[in-house]
Amino acid sequence: MALDQRPYGSDARLLALGLVVVLMWGITAWLRKVASDLPPLELTGLAMLAAALCSGLWPANQGALRRAPRRHPWYAWVFVSGGLLGGAAFYFAALEFAPAAQVVVVTYTWPLLFALTSDAYRRRRPSLLTLVSLLLGLAGVVVMNGGVEPPSGSAWVGYVAGLLAGLSWVAYSLFQQVYERELKYDLPVFFLAAGVLSLTVQAMLGTGLVWPRAWTAYAAAGVLGAGPYGLGFIGWGHVVRNGNPRVIPTLPYAVPAVSALALVLAGDTQPSLTLFAGCFLALTGCISAFHQRSSRLSGAVRQQRPAAAHRRKRSCQEAGHRAS
Repeated sequence: MALDQRPYGSDARLLALGLVVVLMWGITAWLRKVASDLPPLELTGLAMLAAALCSGLWPANQGALRRAPRRHPWYAWVFVSGGLLGGAAFYFAALEFAPAAQVVVVTYTWPLLFALTSDAYRRRRPSLLTLVSLLLGLAGVVVMNGGVEPPSGSAWVGYVAGLLAGLSWVAYSLFQQVYERELKYDLPVFFLAAGVLSLTVQAMLGTGLVWPRAWTAYAAAGVLGAGPYGLGFIGWGHVVRNGNPRVIPTLPYAVPAVSALALVLAGDTQPSLTLFAGCFLALTGCISAFHQRSSRLSGAVRQQRPAAAHRRKRSCQEAGHRAS
């Protein structure tokens, strides 16, 4: 394991960019409300096409349409485009059946689920604190739902769809972690494939493509694609690659709180103590898990530094002997 020499915390701009991305992700539930006339698959298709157009204008992504089909095998398209389609479509469907604030909390347990699957993939035993943190996140959903009162049947459908959205992001993220080829410059084509597939499936359904007259639905779809899914993915990739790994992974857990605040300000959700208590529980559980993981990372770095210094000293001594 190589010693990470990045200047943690030295660039506040990366942290600011990460927070902007989190803010964009936090308004997706409200944008879904604005585009409620569009079915989930059709909204996903239009948003992905907007994301393809927006990210395709990025100078580094020029030529992706010619390069990507030759560069990536079929299974990359299944995991990347399928993950994008599933993550968005299941999320938009979940927001139709269950309260938005609860759906956001369920869906944004995916970074914690990703931590568990990543440990399993590397044959590491998940820690007890990680499991407790997952239970805290689920407890946040229970509190937001009103305690012991069971959700309605349609709400359960929404929660399951929200969980499937989170699992789609887990599969997408895990594949990106283990895939040996670079994806960032070819993302516009994966967005395009996800958008075309989503619209094709919607056209084959009984209702077909729905074209509402309200321009606000199309505007919301365009903002979703250009913001959270287009610039959001590009910005987040840059932050993850260059930012402080002890801080950056905790940022997505602010999304439920940002989303709840946005829905309250828009008048789509009534403010309540249980709403904010549930967000606080989910946020606390997830941050505690990554605090433990960052502590392990810090310990590994501290253990590496003496060994690295010893290797440098030894190489200098050997170079001095050769020179003499």
